[in-house]
Amino acid sequence: MAKTILFDIGGVLVHLDWEKVCGPLSELSDLSPGAVDAEVKNGPIVEESMLGHLTPDEFHLQICAKLNVDIPFDRFIELWNSILRPDESILPLVQQLGDGHRLAVASNTDAIHFAHTKDDFGILESFQEFFLSCEMGLLKPDPAFFQRILGGLGAPPEECVFIDDRPENVESARTLGIDALHFQSLEKLETDLKTVL
Repeated sequence: MAKTILFDIGGVLVHLDWEKVCGPLSELSDLSPGAVDAEVKNGPIVEESMLGHLTPDEFHLQICAKLNVDIPFDRFIELWNSILRPDESILPLVQQLGDGHRLAVASNTDAIHFAHTKDDFGILESFQEFFLSCEMGLLKPDPAFFQRILGGLGAPPEECVFIDDRPENVESARTLGIDALHFQSLEKLETDLKTVL
């Protein structure tokens, strides 16, 4: 019986709209839109930020230098956070699950996005624990990411369910014995949860 449910943030608890940041940065950059997209959508600098290796200031300076863009820090943060939009439709399910289960976040994220999600969206209020790539120095789908979480929870894998929108992350969790569900829609998630809870 699953006691702990682990949720990814981006693509599950919040919507991601990369064009909100890629479009404006492409207009400011002399690089092609494709090159901007490749750098912004989890390129090497973004990965370093998600691993916690860059402060928000360092991330701003490095990504802007890479894209040949000159915008102030506050404007960059505003653009970077514009990617995120809360998914209000999943909130009732999260609250319902929180009544009888331990809820934890397991997410590849940077300090900027996590702070914005936590401070400005209500979706994380139901969660007791947060396992973040930028704090652990590990990124999904590395199995070590999930091993660290199991150790932090003090829970066996068979008592955990993990929900993520990326198939490679789901498969990695499954290799450790965690029941992992591929999030595609709220309706499918509700159906899938009935098979593991």
